[in-house]
Amino acid sequence: MKRTAVLKNTPPCAAPKKSSNEVLAVSQVVEFDGKEILNIDLFYGGQLRGRYFADKEEKVHAAFADGKWYTCMINNVARVCKSLDTIKGDSYYYGNDWEFATKEDEQTALGYLGTCNVTSFEVSANQVKYERAYQRKCRRIEEMMEKIPCVPNEMEEWVQQDIFPGNYLFFKKGKERTDYHCTACGGHSWKKKGWKHGEMTTCPKCGASVKAYSRKQERTAKTPVILLQACGEEWVERQFRAVCTWKAGETKEIQLYEEGRAIIPKGKCWGKVWYGTETDADEFAQDWWDKNNLNKRFVSSYLYPGNLDEVLPYGNLQNSGLDLLAKQREKLNVNKFITTFHQRPWMEYLAKAGLGKMVADIVEKYGWWGNPEAICGHAESVKGLLQLDGNRTNRMKQINGGLNTLEWLQYEEEREQMGQKIKISQESLEYLNAKDVSKRDCEDILKELGSVNRMVNYMKKQHISHKTLAQTWRDYLRMARDEGMDTTDDIVRLPKDLKARHDQLVELINARRDAERLKKEKKKYQKLDERIRKNLPEVKRYFWEDDTYMIIPAGKCEELVTEGRTLHHCVGSSDQYMESMANGKSWILFLRKKENLQKAYYTIEINLKDDTILQYYSEFDRKPDQAIISKVLEKFKKNIKRQQALVRIQVAAIA
Repeated sequence: MKRTAVLKNTPPCAAPKKSSNEVLAVSQVVEFDGKEILNIDLFYGGQLRGRYFADKEEKVHAAFADGKWYTCMINNVARVCKSLDTIKGDSYYYGNDWEFATKEDEQTALGYLGTCNVTSFEVSANQVKYERAYQRKCRRIEEMMEKIPCVPNEMEEWVQQDIFPGNYLFFKKGKERTDYHCTACGGHSWKKKGWKHGEMTTCPKCGASVKAYSRKQERTAKTPVILLQACGEEWVERQFRAVCTWKAGETKEIQLYEEGRAIIPKGKCWGKVWYGTETDADEFAQDWWDKNNLNKRFVSSYLYPGNLDEVLPYGNLQNSGLDLLAKQREKLNVNKFITTFHQRPWMEYLAKAGLGKMVADIVEKYGWWGNPEAICGHAESVKGLLQLDGNRTNRMKQINGGLNTLEWLQYEEEREQMGQKIKISQESLEYLNAKDVSKRDCEDILKELGSVNRMVNYMKKQHISHKTLAQTWRDYLRMARDEGMDTTDDIVRLPKDLKARHDQLVELINARRDAERLKKEKKKYQKLDERIRKNLPEVKRYFWEDDTYMIIPAGKCEELVTEGRTLHHCVGSSDQYMESMANGKSWILFLRKKENLQKAYYTIEINLKDDTILQYYSEFDRKPDQAIISKVLEKFKKNIKRQQALVRIQVAAIA
């Protein structure tokens, strides 16, 4: 609709004779540009305050008020005429701020629109408008994405050879021979003497180095990779999920599922991000949108190095060292590197010094804001950046040290300058770097030991995840001190099994707290126990056992406290379940393995009225062996029903 031309060539309707506190609408159907359109003029206080136009063929509407055009619906135009704010959402549909001046005006408007009211036409028109806009947007995105170059063939070869370099020899041992399939050549055959699972060998057919594998006939691995490409006056960063499949009877297969694209103007490092709308789709099958409905992200990835000489100048990154990081197969968040490099140009020195892990740590941990305290950003050399002497700088380079490793060497140098000889061996440094152990996490431990090397040697002997090892050790030392133990004694501070000693202390402390609680609330628990005992005859039906398991009803409050402490759940932490037992509403049952009846396994809550199992949990509110336990509980419930049926038969016989 040519709005300005319509306004100029459509004389206003005559003012209505009727007076009203609302906006009055006068309708007319006029001819414009060879077709009929609807004009509704809005009068308020006897004055023409707004004009509304609608085209039923094009499904469009527009309004002119207060000297400007509006695309809002007629009720909001009426509010503008009354100098009120427009409204949105569901409240729009409750009540009108306008009315037709006469019945004839209403018939004229609705007869033209062919609807029961103007709002129905507007809703329909807005839906058509949305669909048209959606289709235009889809076409724009499709045209934009068609300009993106295809993934180079060399990239798939790079993923296959550099990212997933290995191959497998899947084999099955028979009585007289071993059949095998090689994923390097796709060949298969047999031989009399087989291999051990996991051993490195060579394929008898092609001679390729392969890993013998017997547990499955297929393996899959995946990792994120990034491709940068030049595209006219723009360049694009493309996030892929690379999936490698090794399958018996086939050669190794690579799939590249594209997940995100950032299209960036030439000379810039920021651009518009587009997200794949499909979960597993390659560059040809993927659809794109600007809303991230599947929560996809640019993540730490391997960067394809094959075309970086061509594409890095588009972002003025040719001297950033990003090409070196790619060739070294350093996994880093390429997107954050690109968008932050010009804020941290000193990262070039680190990349060129072979400190790729350091660069990856910085862009991942500090993102777009701030710089690590361990780095001197205005320095003009690697030594200056790291704030280390030459020897320690070389030690960092030898192991491609990260930020945490830098802090350890700075700690060593600071102590040396203070006259303290705290030498961290290269073996210890390699461990700290490989496990990414933070100095901050170990400060309390070092106060006890004073030696980084002793700390590392002890850590190596513990069978705890390196992510939680320092935390577990710190907690143990704190609890030991609180219990009055001498943490300067190696027997105390260096227990043979740290996890076991930690758990023992937790159990000891919790047991004492529970005992104090039971003592403090002795009278209350005695009264609860008395009420619980009165219900014990009713819960005898819950005693049950088979060859493997036994279910035992709880008998007093202390048992719930002990159970909750042992399994680390809430059954004994409050009085809720005790009160429920005392009131005859539900009961707590203990499921035990008959091989060790003293060891807590599962806690069950059952409804006393209908014998429904309300919940059942094991340690830390988990459900180990859930499929097996579900079957055990089904047998238990069937046994209760049989008992009830027998009782009913006996009662009937007596009657």
